Amino acid sequence: MPELYDSMPTSPKINVLYLAPGQEIISPEQFEASNPEALDTVAGAQIAKISPSMLVKYGTHVSLIEAKTMLYVAERTSIPVPKLYAAYAYGPLDRDVSDFGSVYDTYIFMEFIEGEDLERSWERCTAIERQTISADLKKYMTELRAIPAADYIGSVHGGPVTDVILEWSTTSKGPFRSVEDFNATIAETFVAKSKGHVGPYIRGMLNSHKHGIVFTHGDLRPANIIVRDGRLAAIVDWEMAGWYPDYWEFAKAFYIEHFITEWATHLLGILTPYYCEQLMYSKLMSVLW
Repeated sequence: MPELYDSMPTSPKINVLYLAPGQEIISPEQFEASNPEALDTVAGAQIAKISPSMLVKYGTHVSLIEAKTMLYVAERTSIPVPKLYAAYAYGPLDRDVSDFGSVYDTYIFMEFIEGEDLERSWERCTAIERQTISADLKKYMTELRAIPAADYIGSVHGGPVTDVILEWSTTSKGPFRSVEDFNATIAETFVAKSKGHVGPYIRGMLNSHKHGIVFTHGDLRPANIIVRDGRLAAIVDWEMAGWYPDYWEFAKAFYIEHFITEWATHLLGILTPYYCEQLMYSKLMSVLW
């Protein structure tokens, strides 16, 4: 993402990260003129449909790292990730950073996947469909873990940690050279935010088990799983994906699970369980988020 410098250009410009072959850049003005169909607003990111086959995720809280991740996963696995058409940052814009968070807007143009998210459709799925969708997801998660391991914690291509756990970190968001370095920053952020004498306890808890590093989606909730005709059609929202400790996927998926349906039971067969680490993560997030 471009940063704000004293030597900013006097007028906003399009800074292209990616443009798929055969595609043309759709400017912010052209996007607005297309009368986009607003679909959702998630964590400050706006999502709109501008044609039967194209979706746009845009706003100040959208990161080009997500576009990089989508390309990275699509190149290395058979996981159904929406096809990327274009991604760019637009700015600088004349506005207050403290209000908007950035003087740049990011636009990610991607394929619109026909189907329905699993959060809305799970209760209507038959027992066989639930088993089939779970098997599909387990296959894709196995592929994700099979990507050759990196030697750092962070996002693709040596980028920073994008997970919300370091939202309040005042030191570093990485990338981190090891799980231990990552843990040290989490502990430091926890202590600073809790303002209690918990340093030795939190550090001991974080470092009580050794963990490898695997590629992780980082937000594997039913709302991010698109299904169609009883099969998994796409996994979306890759903004928090990257290289994390091997328990991260499980800990995050169950942190947001409310156990209203039997989805959690299926998830236990999809992801390797890390029960103690999940409780640890919940303790951390009770202060860090």
